[in-house]
Amino acid sequence: MSRLLPLLVLCFGIPLTASAQPPTATNDPFAQQKIQADQAQQQGDYAKSIAITSQILQQKPDDHVAYYLRASARVESGRAQGNVQAIREGVADAREAIRFSRNQDANYYLPYLYGMMNLAVMENKKSHAETALTVANQVLTRPELKPEEKANFHYQRGMIYLPLNKPQEAAQDFTETIKLAPDHFAALLALPDAYALAGDNDRALASFNQVIQKQPDSPVVYNNRAMFYQQQGKLQEAINDFSRAIQLDPRYHHAITNRGFAYLEGGKPDTAEADLTQSLSIEPNQPFVLGMRGEARLLQGKINEALEDQKKAVQLDPQNPALHADLGFSYFFSQDFPAALTEFKLAAQLAPEQMKVLDPWVYLAMVKTDQKSAADAKFQSITAKKPDTRDSIDNLLLFLMGAISNTELLDSIDQKDVERAKAQICESYFFIGQKALLAGDSATASQNFQASLNTNMKGLSAYRGSQYALNKF
Repeated sequence: MSRLLPLLVLCFGIPLTASAQPPTATNDPFAQQKIQADQAQQQGDYAKSIAITSQILQQKPDDHVAYYLRASARVESGRAQGNVQAIREGVADAREAIRFSRNQDANYYLPYLYGMMNLAVMENKKSHAETALTVANQVLTRPELKPEEKANFHYQRGMIYLPLNKPQEAAQDFTETIKLAPDHFAALLALPDAYALAGDNDRALASFNQVIQKQPDSPVVYNNRAMFYQQQGKLQEAINDFSRAIQLDPRYHHAITNRGFAYLEGGKPDTAEADLTQSLSIEPNQPFVLGMRGEARLLQGKINEALEDQKKAVQLDPQNPALHADLGFSYFFSQDFPAALTEFKLAAQLAPEQMKVLDPWVYLAMVKTDQKSAADAKFQSITAKKPDTRDSIDNLLLFLMGAISNTELLDSIDQKDVERAKAQICESYFFIGQKALLAGDSATASQNFQASLNTNMKGLSAYRGSQYALNKF
């Protein structure tokens, strides 16, 4: 199992240019409050905006501007916090704004579309995006749309195309947005990402470069181009751009985190740890970053510090299966097998299909806690599988259970994909070494752990396990 974490991806919400324009008429007793709510949202104080608009709606339940403002704040807040319910409430508010305004203000559709797009991503349901796409198409046919409004709806439709796996269509919408509003910052940043997702890396890089020419002092632009470089395997170029972003904004913790990840990927865990610590000093409650710093510390042999980080990460995000799995690995490497088994089981309960890769580790942890009979019974069904239906996880389990030999395990590796084969070789030698340890043959175990390290597959837990078995860092 690979233990490297994905890059942070930045996204943009409802364009500020589309914010509601609260009425200033003297006959509106709530005009000043609406202005305050709008300002609070633009400053990122969503809780304040929600509180103010909720007070207005208690007194005037049909105020469509208040509904719009609260919809925008709830969707933005929900996205920032990963709170699906808040986004759903924002979408419901947007519907009310549309209803009470008698569908007169097209901008009221923006929080609805943005909310539905985020629900599609967070709940992995394309149906949300498909519904939003239908609505966006209808709004874009309105002849009364001003160029700025049309630009915003093309941008939102482009964002909707992304969870539908239609990056080329997204790129077309972002391009149209820029034609209508050349300085539309969100579209300028989204366009190169769409090109990259479509596999058009040359146009993606050219587009990033154009954005930097237009916005040379924007740390976000450099951060995003750096993420693109990193995905292309150009780590030094990525680090240079992350560093430029940090130079422009020393408290831009996203770029600091991403640079830390680049250093981690580049084999510099000590430098990565320093960056991740800096990011956490700016924003302490980041379970993702805590888990990554735990990884950096683990790579340096700092097992106790790694465990401390990973325990806190799990406390902050207890429903994250990957964080439980990572904590399980660290317990395993520290030879606390009961604790490892607990975390592996929690990870598997949270994501059964995704965490099937943990099965060999679960089996081994059970054996190391004197539960061999129970482990054999748990995975007995694997032995009935025909050889041509087994995957690499099945073969590792069969080997650990004694159903196939070392040679058969290594011969089962598919050599067609070189990188995949290297990963399977790394894992095979690790588990061969573990089985030798169980048999009391430490010399053979060490030889196999070294063979695992020789694959240089540093992103795998098996590689890390071999490091700890040999105390090589």
